[in-house]
Amino acid sequence: MRRYLAIVLIVWSLLSVSAAAAQAQRTFTLDFEGFPDNQSIDAYGGLVFQLGWRFGDLRSGRYNAPFPESCPDFGGTCAFAVNGNGFARVSGAGTGEIALPEGVMSFSAAVSTSDPLTFTAFAAGGSVLGTAVVEPNTFTGQLDRVTLTAPPNQTIATIEVSGTRDTWLIDDVQYTVDLARGARPARLALAQRVDDVARPGEVLALDVVLENYGRGPVFDATIELPFDAHTLILLDATPSRAGVWVSEVQPGLITIRTGPLAANRDLVRMTIRFRVRDDAPNGVAIGRLARLAYRDGVTEMGRGQSNVPRATIGLGPELTYWRALEVTIVGQTLSYDAEGFAPGEPVGIWYNPPDGAPPVTVTTVRADGDGRVSGTLSLRDVPAGTYTLVLYSHHSQQTFVGGFAVVASQ
Repeated sequence: MRRYLAIVLIVWSLLSVSAAAAQAQRTFTLDFEGFPDNQSIDAYGGLVFQLGWRFGDLRSGRYNAPFPESCPDFGGTCAFAVNGNGFARVSGAGTGEIALPEGVMSFSAAVSTSDPLTFTAFAAGGSVLGTAVVEPNTFTGQLDRVTLTAPPNQTIATIEVSGTRDTWLIDDVQYTVDLARGARPARLALAQRVDDVARPGEVLALDVVLENYGRGPVFDATIELPFDAHTLILLDATPSRAGVWVSEVQPGLITIRTGPLAANRDLVRMTIRFRVRDDAPNGVAIGRLARLAYRDGVTEMGRGQSNVPRATIGLGPELTYWRALEVTIVGQTLSYDAEGFAPGEPVGIWYNPPDGAPPVTVTTVRADGDGRVSGTLSLRDVPAGTYTLVLYSHHSQQTFVGGFAVVASQ
């Protein structure tokens, strides 16, 4: 049985045009590299992929690509051209939809397909703005690019890709946003995550995560990350994608440039490795506050900061320090409060019932500008027993736990 692959590539770049035009437009490129094979795609790179879209990775050995190289030994025949290892496909169907952010003037994708593949651009009201068909091009070793451009004074809201099931792929998706059509602000969350305990002589990996959850894109961002040079030796830094780099290293300070980030939950990561000095004294706190500067469509110089990691030099096991959560109960209402998150980062909230019953999801919220999360939970329908309330931060990966008891009503 033949297996086919669909691939999409993400690279963020500024338009190489005049300064005036560059201020009015930004082009974003998706490469879909670095994701697990067969993982569902939802919000990614400023776009929203509707039901059925999945990432794929050639290195899984499940696809008959890349042409003309040798395919995995599953009985297939190499047919499709790809760019890189990652891709996107529509699982179990031949049609998939992509919702675009506001102000998109044009959309394009590189295509490899064994059957005709149709792209249709829709306006927000559902009217068709344009259609393009890519003819079969497998066994050619090339990707053909399709481009859809909105008519004057209109923008593209949705793209529909329609073809035969599992016989096409797309790569190097690009879209251009007209910033003049209602400029919107970015909203950034900068988080650091690291093991709680670092041992002398060992390698310590620090992940820096920057997410744009606003409705406007980020043109560029700069992160200043201090570190204790008396305790840590910088080894290397690995970005999650092209266009993110370490622009400068000074004693005790790393400067990271990210390039543009799309709206609606685009994020980048930088993994920085240090070696803990052999003579580093136990008990020394090595977490430092990182600072952020950025430009978007409405702010020339926005500012932000991260959480402070609770990392120390020690000999204890890693990831043992759960943080305390303040919990109070008045009547049938529980109130919770915790601080120390990265400002703006998403925090999942659930509680664990007694006797090992499955956790009960409460909600997901974002920490406020001071890195605090607080709220209330009704206990009206919660059975009597002893519970734990858990707050888990998605980017800094901190766990806050607080116990509470529900007493049976008399």
